[in-house]
Amino acid sequence: MLEESSNECFQTENNSLNKSLDGRYKTLFEQVNAAAFLTTLEGKILEANLKSCELLDYNLEEMMQKSLKDIFPQKTDWSQLIEEISSKGGLNFEDENIKKDGTIFPAEISTSLFIMDKKPVMLVLIWDITERKKAEKQLKESEEKYQGLFESTTDGMLVLDARGSILDVNKKAQDLLGLNKENLIGKNFLGMGILTPKSLSIVVDQFQELLSKKISTSHETEIITKDEKTLFVELSSFFLVKKENEIDNFVLVIRDISDRKQTEIKLAREHELLQTLMDSIPDSIYFKDTENKFIMVNKAKAANSNVKPEDMIGKTDFDFLSEEEAKKAYNDDKEIMDTGTFIVNKIEKLTNVDGSFRWVSVTKIPRFDRNGNIIGTMGISRDVTEWKKLEEMHKEEK
Repeated sequence: MLEESSNECFQTENNSLNKSLDGRYKTLFEQVNAAAFLTTLEGKILEANLKSCELLDYNLEEMMQKSLKDIFPQKTDWSQLIEEISSKGGLNFEDENIKKDGTIFPAEISTSLFIMDKKPVMLVLIWDITERKKAEKQLKESEEKYQGLFESTTDGMLVLDARGSILDVNKKAQDLLGLNKENLIGKNFLGMGILTPKSLSIVVDQFQELLSKKISTSHETEIITKDEKTLFVELSSFFLVKKENEIDNFVLVIRDISDRKQTEIKLAREHELLQTLMDSIPDSIYFKDTENKFIMVNKAKAANSNVKPEDMIGKTDFDFLSEEEAKKAYNDDKEIMDTGTFIVNKIEKLTNVDGSFRWVSVTKIPRFDRNGNIIGTMGISRDVTEWKKLEEMHKEEK
């Protein structure tokens, strides 16, 4: 009898509810793009739309026998939830729901409390947000990778908006500039005094080239740190883009090349000193690569071939000596590179392309790199033509 009475009561509620849901409201209830339920405050389902059946894999008859407690996780504190809904008149939140086969999926849930036929009921809308959660997870992972790369790079990096205001800065940039993040975020990088007039012009030109030609370029210049120290740096920039290649922000990359620049200056000075020394010596001095091409010669060597030093670079003895003598020099160089042996004070007769000849004392040695590999030859030859003539005259007198 109790069961019959309960069914009759339930049927009466449904009949009353169906009358309340007649017409356009019934249509709206069915067409809403969410699983929709009308329930009692205890969660008993009074009405469900077809979308709810599709989402939870129940048929309508099965669904009408369920309660929200059957599709909400067991951990849900139902009394607390109803109390909050009652006090606020509704609630929007994210949770998990359970399908008929026990599958759990993330859901967005919207609840609204109102009176129908003088009784409090809830309108509950549920959306499956599995794909959104996947996208959020991918975005979070992508952001974590970006942040990891951003912070672990050995270059200073600043993210700037279109006006040059600093939106983000990594640790390396803070170290280079001698400023912490709080002193940089929100400041206009172009007006902080970090850039010299030359480097400011470079940055502005880079941004304009990015905007007009979509070309990223790099330039060497100088910046000024907080303690007014000048740093040699390489500046480059690129865009951060949104979907459909919409430009978001600029990224300015600052690479400290002070050590490299000092090395280059030192090498340039050493090269200048070496060249000065070589050009001050009357003997012919030259350096060759593994293909027997001249890579450096002094003025005396070039003068003996009636050319300028730069005219010999990249050329071989075959461009300045007779075929026979050039071949002989080539064979000597090859043997030196193959065996690592030296040639010391070897007397040779050289015939220039204009037919003139001279006698020279030749010394050749192999060139090594820092790992001990032979990378060419170097030599020095002294003109001994006058000595050779005197020797010939002395022989004739005898």
